[in-house]
Amino acid sequence: MDCPYCKKEMKKGNIMSGTQIRWYPEDVKTPMFAELEESVRLHIGGWVDSARAESWYCAACRTVITPVPEIEEPLSKLKEKWNAFADRVGEETEKRRAEREEEQLRKKKEEQRKKDPWEV
Repeated sequence: MDCPYCKKEMKKGNIMSGTQIRWYPEDVKTPMFAELEESVRLHIGGWVDSARAESWYCAACRTVITPVPEIEEPLSKLKEKWNAFADRVGEETEKRRAEREEEQLRKKKEEQRKKDPWEV
């Protein structure tokens, strides 16, 4: 990759950290207490490996460039599964309600058939 500033060749590498790498706006003084919506996640590590954000370094102008990858939030899969489960529960609830209404209508018609037509 060529440096966008000085047009010289950049060297590929990684920015590493213990658990996660995030970019924060310059007005954030204490990232630990900053709103996560204000930050950009560059990478998240696991229990075993360190967080590594792929980067390019230009020795000529001492610049590091790190592209922002598409990272799925840890709870997004759980949220997705929960929403699918809630949708299935809603569908089943609606199905059971329709079955109960149909059964009540069937019973009502059956009771009407049993009655003497002159009594109605």
